[in-house]
Amino acid sequence: MSLPISQVVDVTLQQSPRGVQKRDLSVVAIFTNEMCDEFTNPDTRYVVVSDVDSVASLFGTNSDAYRAASALFSARPKPKTAIIAKYMQNKYMAPAIKSKINGSAVSVSYIQFKNIKDGYFSYYFGKNKVDIKNLDFSSVSSMSSVANTINNKLKELGVSFIYDEVGSRFILTSNKEGKGDNFSYVFDDNSDGSYIGQMLNLVDGKGVLINGEAAINYTKETPAEALNKLQNQYQNWYGVYFANTITDAELVEAHDWVVAQGVENAKVMAYTEIRPANIEYVDTNVLKTLAKRNSGRLMVQYNNKGNMHAAAELMGIALTTVWTGINTAKTVKFKQEVSVTSDDKITVNEATKCRRLGINFYTDYAGVNMLAEGVMLGGTFIDETTGLDAFINAVQVQAFNTLQGQSTKIPQTDRGQQILISSIKVIGEQFINNGFLGLGKWTLGDFGELSYGDQINGYYFYSDSFDMQDTADREARKMMPINCALKLAGAGHSVDIIVQFNR
Repeated sequence: MSLPISQVVDVTLQQSPRGVQKRDLSVVAIFTNEMCDEFTNPDTRYVVVSDVDSVASLFGTNSDAYRAASALFSARPKPKTAIIAKYMQNKYMAPAIKSKINGSAVSVSYIQFKNIKDGYFSYYFGKNKVDIKNLDFSSVSSMSSVANTINNKLKELGVSFIYDEVGSRFILTSNKEGKGDNFSYVFDDNSDGSYIGQMLNLVDGKGVLINGEAAINYTKETPAEALNKLQNQYQNWYGVYFANTITDAELVEAHDWVVAQGVENAKVMAYTEIRPANIEYVDTNVLKTLAKRNSGRLMVQYNNKGNMHAAAELMGIALTTVWTGINTAKTVKFKQEVSVTSDDKITVNEATKCRRLGINFYTDYAGVNMLAEGVMLGGTFIDETTGLDAFINAVQVQAFNTLQGQSTKIPQTDRGQQILISSIKVIGEQFINNGFLGLGKWTLGDFGELSYGDQINGYYFYSDSFDMQDTADREARKMMPINCALKLAGAGHSVDIIVQFNR
């Protein structure tokens, strides 16, 4: 036998550290006081949805959660995912629920069942194995009749088989509410005939098991408590929207919670205002109170056309920027909303009142429907807030991954500092490419080699030499602080055109 080549050349595979991921700043959490099967579990605070049909399956099409999600998913580009979060706005007695298997939306039609005359599937109900056989679908005429054919085989078993028209799915449910026997997933026990479990989508990987639960008393919670409970369970969300009507006091509390999240957990909130009195610049108006704070964290849209969730689509438009793209940064002004009726009768006086407070509205200019003015309550531009949040998150993640991602170490030297700065320059270039940062004159204080009046191409990073570091920071293994200057590209919202003529 030959000797191993490693005696001459020894190769070691070094494990590459796994970096942390940037936050998804397109995810909106829609809070609702409505209940669904998943929410009956006291520990469940949210469900993730990818389209409005998923929300319809959970809450029904007559729910505020569905209407708010419809507005959000109407935004173009469409958000990829959203969160529906629990908000116990009032005391609530959750009724006892039945054990069941909720199938996912089926991709077959009843026509494909008509060819089956010997269908079968099996499942466990409690400790008992149940075999359903000899299912003849040759005479079915709809998916509901497919469910009825199966249901006829379940008589005397204490369970029912249902086709949910809204969710386009099958459901196998116990007839008894509360704790007791629970289902397993449907499976194939290799009986003679045609196994249909995969067609029903009640198998592991396609269905969802829900255990029976006794009735539960829920106590009332504040908006801050609901927001905190979601944040404690799941952190990768950015937008806040309440589907149900909230009081002025609840609005203020939710706003203050959002503002208090700081840089690392930055959030923004949207609110639909339908009261004409709340565009008035008077002290009794809660929006004036919040506008005076000018937190840059609350976007408000006024609507008097009955679109109760206009601001949900506004938020969808604002948060669907792809920050890693080329020329993808956008202003929110001028955008079209498809779930909102344009208020073509808004007066100049009403528009002026909205602008004074920083309230957005949807109207038409010379027959063109568009959003105005693309601002947070108080006047900060929405795209500035969201762009700076995205930049800060990207820089933070990039710096962390650089520090922890080296196979050896980044030294506490000027060379090590340059490695760190070079890594975050990648983010600066990224935000020049997406159009958020641009060339312009620096008009703030001097630092490093940057002085007032200098031209800056988007960003400038600077840090002092380690010769200036004190012993305490050296012993704590701190890198030198990095100063960052950003020049925002801004966005043109209006123009004056001066015409001269000569005879």
